[in-house]
Amino acid sequence: MRRFEAKTLVSAEHPDINTFVVILAEHADGSGARLEIQKPLSSDEQDRRLGLDTYCLCTEEGATHYGGVMSWTLTQSSLKILLDARAAEALGVEGGFVVDFAPESRTALKDGLERVLS
Repeated sequence: MRRFEAKTLVSAEHPDINTFVVILAEHADGSGARLEIQKPLSSDEQDRRLGLDTYCLCTEEGATHYGGVMSWTLTQSSLKILLDARAAEALGVEGGFVVDFAPESRTALKDGLERVLS
């Protein structure tokens, strides 16, 4: 499992790029370890045909994978995401992510995760 502490959490809709994002970043400026979960606000037939009508996971290295989350668990101050083997390999992690965060971010994170992963 890849583990880091997120100092920055973003959960926001960006209609100008047709995306809702949840971003967990190690440093306040967005640098360091980072996990982005993005989901299109809308998709078309081509997106569906190509399998791009779901969420994607991205890391700070630019690794990207569509789908692949087997489960996620949220406690008061940490998020655990278990990935299937293909997603873990594509993202260069073993099993998934554990991200620690400030407890006051939990509600925004929960709402964002439910939107992108459900």
